[in-house]
Amino acid sequence: MKAFTNYLAELNKTYTFAIRVANCKSEGSISENIKSALSQYSVESVSSARRLPIQEHQEFPGLGACEVHIVEVNLKYPTIAPQISLLVAEKLRLSGKQVVTRTALEESQREAAPVTSVKAKDGSVLSNPTLESTPSQEIVGNQRVDSMLKELQSRKFDYAAKPEAHKSVNMPINTASPVGSRQNTIPSPKGK
Repeated sequence: MKAFTNYLAELNKTYTFAIRVANCKSEGSISENIKSALSQYSVESVSSARRLPIQEHQEFPGLGACEVHIVEVNLKYPTIAPQISLLVAEKLRLSGKQVVTRTALEESQREAAPVTSVKAKDGSVLSNPTLESTPSQEIVGNQRVDSMLKELQSRKFDYAAKPEAHKSVNMPINTASPVGSRQNTIPSPKGK
């Protein structure tokens, strides 16, 4: 059986979430809208929205460079992050892809994780770790032009190749069709 202090600790436990909202053009403050959206979970506190710099964010890959706000929320009732994301997106009239919710533990682990360079959409050399080790003059300049021309000359293209002639089907001529070439005879109504 649990001790009274354990029950009391569970009674006063709060659940902290960090909500990230991208491209929010809602009426009123974001914090107040989030507080009203999560009122069913007995909101204990809502921080004011912190605005991050406009840049590409890993949480919102399809949005490109966008404005992101972070709001931290303490709730008295337990819930899960996807449910909070759904309620906030509905209240702010946003797409589900524009709201990301994490628990406090997930948020602290995300901030502590080292940032790795990822290959950019345009394939730029600076963010591609495999190309950073090669000398820069092999990638650009006259040596690269020469190697590219040699590579293009070594490829063979068949632009004017003759298409294969179609083979005819070898069927005997003047025979009955396998599909049925004989017409059914219609009986006479007079009864011959």
